[in-house]
Amino acid sequence: MSPDTTAVATAWLLAAACTSGVAQTAPSPLPVSTGLPQGTYATMFKDLAEVCGPGTGLALTDQPASGSNESIDRLLRNEVAAAFVQTDVLHARRTTEDLARIRALVALHPEPIHLLALNAPLVEGAWLGGKLGGLGGREVVLQTLGDLGQRRVGAWGGGVVTARLVQLQAEVDYRITEFKGPEDAMQALRQRRIDAVLAVGGAPLAWMAGLDRSIKLLSVPEPWVSRLRHVYRPARLTYSHLGAQGVPTVATEAVLAVRDVRSAAAAAPLLKLRSCLTQQIDTLRDTVGRHSAWGQVEPGTVPHWPVFERSSGTTTAKN
Repeated sequence: MSPDTTAVATAWLLAAACTSGVAQTAPSPLPVSTGLPQGTYATMFKDLAEVCGPGTGLALTDQPASGSNESIDRLLRNEVAAAFVQTDVLHARRTTEDLARIRALVALHPEPIHLLALNAPLVEGAWLGGKLGGLGGREVVLQTLGDLGQRRVGAWGGGVVTARLVQLQAEVDYRITEFKGPEDAMQALRQRRIDAVLAVGGAPLAWMAGLDRSIKLLSVPEPWVSRLRHVYRPARLTYSHLGAQGVPTVATEAVLAVRDVRSAAAAAPLLKLRSCLTQQIDTLRDTVGRHSAWGQVEPGTVPHWPVFERSSGTTTAKN
């Protein structure tokens, strides 16, 4: 074989070896259950996938979900590797089913409860010509969670579970109607088929940018904050375009949840994802255009749910 032929053959073998090595080390897809399009979870996933993507040895793929319930179901059925979920939904479901294999990979941000109502009095108590508002009718102004007793409250996704928990723990006996998403619920509110909407998510909620001052935020003051303290913590909401500044409410906590996998091969990408998120948190916080909820994520915070930890072949929980 001539020197030229040998050189060509050697180069071909090296190229083949490199190609083979790339194929062998290409990251496997890591499906993550998120939320509704344009929602907090979907937006945060997009940010995370850009920062902790193939360049770090991860291939995150988005699996949109209707809410935390669907994401938890996917984890239990082993359909996804991780999921954005609310801890209040986890706590609620743990009372009726075994969630021992679900762990928190990392604590994320607080998810305030948003109570929305029409910025106009309700008129009730008298009928005239088939409509409320005749002689003897009275105006009712909704201001707080406590005003929702016997009212109709709409919710969707994980917010339905939140509505039930709040109803039980705050002892406010409203009636819950489930919707597919915020568009359906807000349409029902404007048509007065419901009296309020309960939404849960990292503030500001993107879909609320399209609302005007015909909609207002109801507050969650004392004594309801104290009644809810076992699952929720105090929070405040500001939406300047609605004229809402520092409205008191309560918040649950979002976590990135995973299954309690035992093999090193399954645990490795999850630990790599947590490490990348921790190392890149300043990039996620500071880059213009990223979701503002990243500014409330504090690496190292112990979530209100058992934590995934795999070290030396064991998996433990902190709480």
